[in-house]
Amino acid sequence: MDEEVVFQSDKLSLAGTLVLPESEVPSPCVIMVHGSGAQDRDGNISGFNTQIFKYIAEYLADRGIASLRYDKRGCGKSKGNFKIAGLSEMVDDACAAVDFASNQSSKIDTKQIYILGHSEGAVLAPEIAAKRKELAGLLMLCTSLRSFDEDGIRNAEVLNRDLDKMTGLKGKLARLFFYTKDPLKTMTSLRERVEKTKAQRMWVSFTKVSTKFYRETFNYDVKSFLKANMHPILAIGGQKDFQCHPDDTLLIPEISSSQTTAIIIKGMDHTLRYQQEEPSILSYAASCSTPIMQEVNERIYTWLSEQTANTSKDTVTATRMSKA
Repeated sequence: MDEEVVFQSDKLSLAGTLVLPESEVPSPCVIMVHGSGAQDRDGNISGFNTQIFKYIAEYLADRGIASLRYDKRGCGKSKGNFKIAGLSEMVDDACAAVDFASNQSSKIDTKQIYILGHSEGAVLAPEIAAKRKELAGLLMLCTSLRSFDEDGIRNAEVLNRDLDKMTGLKGKLARLFFYTKDPLKTMTSLRERVEKTKAQRMWVSFTKVSTKFYRETFNYDVKSFLKANMHPILAIGGQKDFQCHPDDTLLIPEISSSQTTAIIIKGMDHTLRYQQEEPSILSYAASCSTPIMQEVNERIYTWLSEQTANTSKDTVTATRMSKA
């Protein structure tokens, strides 16, 4: 059952969808946290209808697990201004979503609430868990442990490679507007501009963006939150993800001291789709016309089932000890 909901984050109203399975008892619940950009509750952004969260929510609901996904502030039906928001607001909004789910005890098992983050959402998941220690675990899909500078340079190099393959007038125009002659110099210059300006927004390429977002992203250190994390983690990366390299996913168990399962799915790109050829940003539109890889759903459900079973055992043991 899909239920339209509205919850508060500070003084803002955020709109979302609470998906509840048919169950007579409260269900485990997954809170879904978006990747970067002005995304709606399904993980869609202008030009790319990924539907990532919708696919996962529907799969989990059929198997007895609830979920909550919401429009980012200033996107979809949510209030606020995305254009001046930073990472800190994204964390606050995710925490507000956790609080909302925690108050639905008649529908949701409040001891079984998980954060599922994709891309930027996965990067922020350990910080969200640090602020909401009652969470049962983290699911980190396609995360990056590298600096914003490193990711920006690598992504520019991949885009340059793809632009070089384009032919005709279309290729010439694309290279004119999107080709980065010196990715390192471009990122260094961007950081300097971000650090110097006092404006809330600034031009990057042909888009006016939030200065706060860029400032916080340049200085964000996900590894520090991972090191302090005590929540169990399922980390899933894609073999063909060039935006968030799969090697980073494999590093998560080495950094976090919590119980961590890291999986790399063969052939998967950043949109959780299968890519037979070399992936690129230019291939996303076509790949998003198909559902996400079934293995992603299966891995998520299997891990959640294991966590739920472990929690149930711990509850039974604690009950027996208290009676003794």
